[in-house]
Amino acid sequence: MEAETILKLQKRTDQAFEKKSARGRPRQIDEAERRKILIEAAEKVFVDVGYSAASVDDIAKQAGMSKKTLYQLFEAKEDLFTAVIAERRAALTATIQTECCDDALAPAEELRTFLGQVARFVLAKRQAALYRLVIAESQRAPELARAFYQEGPSKVRSALLQWLQQKHEGKELVVPDPDCAASMLCSMVIGEPQMRLLIGDMHEPEEAAIAERVEKAVALFLEGTLPR
Repeated sequence: MEAETILKLQKRTDQAFEKKSARGRPRQIDEAERRKILIEAAEKVFVDVGYSAASVDDIAKQAGMSKKTLYQLFEAKEDLFTAVIAERRAALTATIQTECCDDALAPAEELRTFLGQVARFVLAKRQAALYRLVIAESQRAPELARAFYQEGPSKVRSALLQWLQQKHEGKELVVPDPDCAASMLCSMVIGEPQMRLLIGDMHEPEEAAIAERVEKAVALFLEGTLPR
């Protein structure tokens, strides 16, 4: 009887030790999740201290990872910044594709939806912080500005250009120069509020203000591009 009691106690002790050990082991994460954590950490560090002052050590520490793990996924700090911009642009692209890909919508409604999403993204506090970072660092790190433009504004504008070209070819709109039209449309909606936001002359605009500006820009643009 005594031997049986000892065995039961030993079994309970072993089980408790196994549970404690399991809790103490770090959860294994796959490469995609590690990459996401590193990108989020890099964005925070870049915004907090600036691109030039940020170090790989800072980013690895913020992510709770080793430099060795970081370098397995990103070769250099510049690659991390490019990934930060690409991640933000991908989020916007996914939203636009979800809400704007509806052939049943009239061109005016498609354009309102597209420009509204772009304006909310660009004029958000988080995106404004990245814009300020690029402006502050562009002279010392021109590769930063190139990465920002190629992965951010350039690709968003390209999506609008393609849409305008498609509508022109389908004779729904008269837009002989979609490249110029895309630039002018974006400037009408975003230009002034973005500048004021970046210099601290205004806070992130409210939804109603964005919607009103988009509505006026679309009305003005369609006045000159709808077939007569």
